[in-house]
Amino acid sequence: MIFKKVFLFFSFIVWVGFFLKDPPVSMSMEPTSLKVALYPYVPQSRELFYELEQVFEASHPGVNLQLIESRQDSKSGNSVSLAEDYYDGGLLKTQADVYEIDTVLLQAMIEAKKIQPIELPDRRFLPDTYKAITFNDKTWGTPHWVCGNFLFYKKSDLAIKNASNLNELIDVFKKSDPLFIDLKGKSTLGEWYLTGLAAKDGNRASLLKRIHSKKIDPAAFKIVNKLLSLCPSGYCRSDKLHNRVGFYARQFARGNARAYIGYSESLHYALQEINQNCGFVNSCLTESEIAVREIPTLNFKGKQVGWADVLSLASDLKPNKKKLAMKFINFLTSWEAYRLVLNPEWPSAPRYLLPALARSKNSPELKPPLYANFYDAYKSRIILNSKNLNKALRNYGKVMDCFLPKDRLDTNECSGMRSNTAMQ
Repeated sequence: MIFKKVFLFFSFIVWVGFFLKDPPVSMSMEPTSLKVALYPYVPQSRELFYELEQVFEASHPGVNLQLIESRQDSKSGNSVSLAEDYYDGGLLKTQADVYEIDTVLLQAMIEAKKIQPIELPDRRFLPDTYKAITFNDKTWGTPHWVCGNFLFYKKSDLAIKNASNLNELIDVFKKSDPLFIDLKGKSTLGEWYLTGLAAKDGNRASLLKRIHSKKIDPAAFKIVNKLLSLCPSGYCRSDKLHNRVGFYARQFARGNARAYIGYSESLHYALQEINQNCGFVNSCLTESEIAVREIPTLNFKGKQVGWADVLSLASDLKPNKKKLAMKFINFLTSWEAYRLVLNPEWPSAPRYLLPALARSKNSPELKPPLYANFYDAYKSRIILNSKNLNKALRNYGKVMDCFLPKDRLDTNECSGMRSNTAMQ
């Protein structure tokens, strides 16, 4: 009897030892957290993250993905949304393990030592994205999305479809045929100034030289001003409408404009308007009536401007966390993840974000019908990167805001701006 009790006691000790050596994750291990700061300006951004989170966590037990949407202000102690000041220093002040970075901010993140070089997955990305992620012969991010302005119009509008250059396009419009375009905000206007420069000469070296000049190029300004002239009074230069996300796309969907210009994902709001708010008696378009094309340039030397959002690793990651972060980045840039968030379930409208992966015959198809047109309209774009590019663009945006006609009174920010800023 004594021998049996001793045997059972030692058997229990051995069993406990094995249990403690490799315990079940759910009972004894704290979840491994991975903090992710995704690009905040996408349709249904929180829902997009949750869709990705569920699938990734299911295949990686013990991992807890955390979406970083805000930070604490060091002075006031208040919470500041990442969407509030992403381009105005907010991303640089955010702490995460994985950052999604507009490449206009990439070099600033490198100089601040926020991120580290990365190894790209074995995939074929769109050509110009490779230049956008390379500094000093090192790769600093994995391309996730590409973006840029597109021209949306009615499929039956052959005059817009066949316009071969920007002047032809502008001549198509009349006062009774408005073109909606958002021309407010420092980053938005800075991008439009660069678009004006590239429309005439898309040479990379030339563009970088001009964008870091301190003088406004008259030809670039003229292009933006001409486009603005196609917009009805009260629109396009409005702060309030600029802050109403998707406003111009919704107005186009309701038949209140002949065309509008916006990013690919702006179409989400147009289709959402059609699905949710349009009835049989409205003048709304149907999804099948909408077409998309590139904005034509001035001449054969011109190019359209593109941008890329890339996923980067925090510089202070320990080996195990870095390995996990790489798994997450590789998942996000896979066709599996793209299909998950871009093929909607009815009645949701497609997000129409544009993957940075190159399409091929072997690529799984994205179901929304205009993806092929978006890829065709995106080809041959130029994506710039350089030191202080974001600062330069926002500075030009501030100047453009003061030079362009206004739908409101000048603020004090514009006092003396016209006299102190020279045209070339």
